[in-house]
Parts: sequence; C-alpha cells; structure tokens
Amino acid sequence: MSMRYKLMILMVIIAVLPLTLVTIFAAKTTKHSLSLEIIRSNESRMDWAAKYFDEKFGQLHSVAYSLLMDNNLFPNTNGETISAGTGLDTGKPYIDEKLRSLYVANNTNIASISLYLNAKQRLYIVDKDAVRSTDQKVNPALEGGESANNHQTVNKIVKSAHNNFKLIRSMNRFEDHEILGGVFIEARWNMMDNVINMIHSEPNSEVLVLDAQGNMMYNPYPVQTMMDQEVLEKAIHGPMEPGFIESKQGILFYQPVVSANLWIVKFIPISYVNEGASTTLSFSFYTAMVSTLLAIILSVLIAYFTTKPIIRLTRSMKAVEHLNFNVGVDKVRSDEIGTLERRFNSMLLKIKELVQIEYKSKIEKRTAQLKAMQAQINPHFLYNALQSIGGVALSRNAPEIYEYVRALSELFRYTIKMKSDLVTVADEIEHVTNYLQIQKLRFQDMILIQMDIEDDCGNYELPKFILQPIVENCFVHGLEGKMGQWIITIRVEKMMDDIEISIEDNGIGIDEARLEEIRRHLSRPGEDSVIGESMGMNNVNSRIKLIFGQEYGMFVTSSKGAGTTVKVVIPAIVKGEEPLQ
Repeated sequence: MSMRYKLMILMVIIAVLPLTLVTIFAAKTTKHSLSLEIIRSNESRMDWAAKYFDEKFGQLHSVAYSLLMDNNLFPNTNGETISAGTGLDTGKPYIDEKLRSLYVANNTNIASISLYLNAKQRLYIVDKDAVRSTDQKVNPALEGGESANNHQTVNKIVKSAHNNFKLIRSMNRFEDHEILGGVFIEARWNMMDNVINMIHSEPNSEVLVLDAQGNMMYNPYPVQTMMDQEVLEKAIHGPMEPGFIESKQGILFYQPVVSANLWIVKFIPISYVNEGASTTLSFSFYTAMVSTLLAIILSVLIAYFTTKPIIRLTRSMKAVEHLNFNVGVDKVRSDEIGTLERRFNSMLLKIKELVQIEYKSKIEKRTAQLKAMQAQINPHFLYNALQSIGGVALSRNAPEIYEYVRALSELFRYTIKMKSDLVTVADEIEHVTNYLQIQKLRFQDMILIQMDIEDDCGNYELPKFILQPIVENCFVHGLEGKMGQWIITIRVEKMMDDIEISIEDNGIGIDEARLEEIRRHLSRPGEDSVIGESMGMNNVNSRIKLIFGQEYGMFVTSSKGAGTTVKVVIPAIVKGEEPLQ
C-alpha cells in the first residue's frame, strides 16, 4: 500500500473516530435522559391516580357505611332487632326508601346496591329498575370461602360482569364478631376512566387494574398485554409500595391503591423510548454522517495534495532510473518539498550534462574507429583485384570487365561517403553486393551467392558498414581453406517490430571455446573493442548497441565443420524517424 493511501486512511480514522464516539455517547445520553423524564412524569401520574382511586373508593365506602352504621338496619351490641314489628317484612318500607335514596344519589357510578340481613335471611336489591327483595338463607358475603368461618369480617373487592366490580362489606356483632349481614355495591369501572386516560399518556402504553393476587380486574384498552408475567408478579408480590422496574421489554410502573386491595399497573414498551429518542438520534446521526463525510473528503484532499508532489518526485526518479532525463519538476513549491524538487532538478541537469559528455565521447571514439576501419583497405585485395582485371583485359575482349570496374568504383565511393552514419538496408545490401561481385571475380564459380530480401525492408535504417565486415569474415575465417563450393546466404526479414539480417556461410565453422569467447565479447557494453581478428565484429556490435540500445546487436551461432551464422537485430525504423533511445 502506497504512502498516500496509508496517510488517507490514517487521517480518515483520526477524523471519523471522535465523531463516531461522540455520536454514540450522545445517543446513549439522550435515551437515558428520556427514560428518566418518562419515569419522573409517570411516577407523578401514578401517585395522583392512587389518590383519585382512594377518593372514589372512599365515596363507595361511605355509601356502605351509611347502611352498615344504621342502627335501624342492624341490631345493636345487645342483639336488638331492626324494628318493633312482628312479621318477616317488618321495616321493609324504611329499607326500600334507604336503598332508593342512596342509589339515586350515586347512580352515576353505582349500578346496584344490595343489603343482606342475616336475622331476616333476606336480600334487598336496588338498581335502575326498582327496589326488590328475595329470600336468601346463605349470606352472599360468605360465598367464596368465608362460610367456613362465620366470624370473619369481610371487606373485599371482586370482579363483576360488564366492566363492573363489587365492593363487599360485612357487618359483625362487636361481642362475638358474628356476621349480622352485609352490603354489596356494584360499581362501574368507567368512573375511573378519566384518571386512567390521564395515566395512559403514551399511545402504545398499557394500563391495567389488578387485585392483590394479580388477577385482572379492569382492562380499559382490551388488547393483548405485552407485560412480562414474571416481572409483573415480582412487582405485585413485593413490598406494598409504589415503584417501577426497567427491563429489556420496557418500563413497568406499579402503584398500590385502596389499602393494597388493588394495584394500578402501567407498562411502557421500550419501542416508545426508542421512538421518543429517534428525533434527537436522527438529528445526531445525520449531523454525524455529514460531518463524517466532510471529514473524509477533507482528509482525502489533504492527503492527496500533501502526497501529490512527493509521488510526482518519486515517478520522476523512477524515470531517471530508466534513462529518461526529460522529467524535471516544472512547478516548484515553496515549502520543504519544494527544496527537494529544486535539488532534484539541479541533480538531473548535472546528470544530463554528464550523459551528453559521455555520449559525445563515445560517438567521437566510434567515429575514429570507423575512420580507422575505412582506412584499412587491404592492399593484397586491391592487388589481386587489379591483377584479375588486367588478366581479363589481356585474355579476352569481354564487356564484363566494365561491371567489375564499376563494382570496384562503387565500393570505394560508398566507403568515402560520410554524410551520415545511418543508411538504408537497400544501400547496405548494394554495397555488400558490389563487394561480393569483386570477390566473385577472384574466386569465380567457387562462390554461390544467395540473396533472400523480404519486400518492404529496403527503407529501414541501419548503421553504415555493419554488413560488409561480417561478409568479409565469412571469407577470412570461414571459407578460405574449405574444399568444394562456397555458399554465402544473406536474408533480410521483418520480425514484429525488429529487422533481422542473417549472413550464413558453409565454411569450417568455429570451435566451442572460440565461439564462447566471441559471444562474451559481444555481450559486453562495448566501450572497448578487442584487437585482432574480432575487432570488426565487436566494432559493429558496439555501434548497433550505442545507437539503438543494449537489447539489439549481433548474435553468432556456429557448428564446427558445418558453417557459421551471424544474425544482426535492429529496430524497424523507417528512414526519417527518430531512432529509439
């Protein structure tokens, strides 16, 4: 991973991490604060509801007490009857009027009032229809388990039908606590709806009224409860004090009322707490997202513009490694990186000057070698050529003598032409052909020349005088001393982006040791030419590498007694194009 990306990642982490931690802390703090606010407000509502329940049930108890404490209805402590009458219905008008007056005064909240007199074994009932009485041998207050103990005071609230409940109070004699009768008030739960609606302040909360055993007494919102039963039982059967329990499901509030005979229970699901905090959390989230995005963008931009000049300088240095010196920094900065850029430009300028000096030195050295090579015209060859031409002229009057003279003149003309070091393949092949024609004059039918020049290869450029020394080596080191016919084959072909020129002879070949020595000399950079018979080949190879690059040059293969092949590889550059560096 590059330095730029490492710096970007580091700056993004530095910018984003604090924002993320602050957002998480704000979310938790907001949720906790909302939970505390919900708890405080609901504790206040539950306390107010308890007072309201106690007040309403106090009114119901007042109705019951007005009957229970009426000495005309119940015997006194000495066991006197309720009236002086002698029949079963003695005192009935009084009882009817008493019950009717109480019902009319409280019929908004009370559905019916019942009075049981044990001495008469009769039950008196008043409701919206009328006052009526019926025989009742068993005290209704003792139903549900109290009949086993006829001396236990009954004071309870039980569930009734149609969202009603019954308040049951018994009247016991002071001396022996024997039950003399009881009052049964059936009241409507809707008298509590106002305060329950006040408690039901959250739309998805639940409010229930339970008895002391945890049984359902009133559910004003008949939906399936989401309360955890274990948590509910823990609250009801704990100390008779108000409180709340927080769980993963939500918050459960509980409040004992009516002397702990009833419990008001409220449950707020955790979803409400989350929804209540969602607005603040959403604002915090979007703010954090925007801040994070801006932080990332700024971090990336800072890292990008900080590392851009460093990367540019690094690429320039890599280009210099590949001998590309045209990569100086144009716009130099004014900071510390700018100091590095100025030093790099200064260093690059000095390197270019040194390369130019070195290059000119090599060119001058190669030119001197070329001129020395051109001056090395073999006197023996000139002598033999002139003797042959003279012999032909004396022995026969043949027009071919003209061709030999022309070939010789073209050979010298090409040698002294020094306008450019680069010529076309066609020019170099023509020069080699003139040379071979002179050699054929010497050796006559012993020589067989084969030319295989691929079409469209004549316009490609190559250094001057690179083929003739190789052909000359064919005669000097390969063919002289070989019995039989001599064959020299010259091929020129284009291979991809290169030109390959092969010069092959069927001479005596080169032994392995000498071949390895030649290849070793040819693989060297070529600053120094070897002396001796390999001077020409090494000179040609060095010139090719100097002009076109180290991947080009001469490649020699040979087999002892089978001949030698010299392959010249140069880039395919049409005359007029810039040579590859």
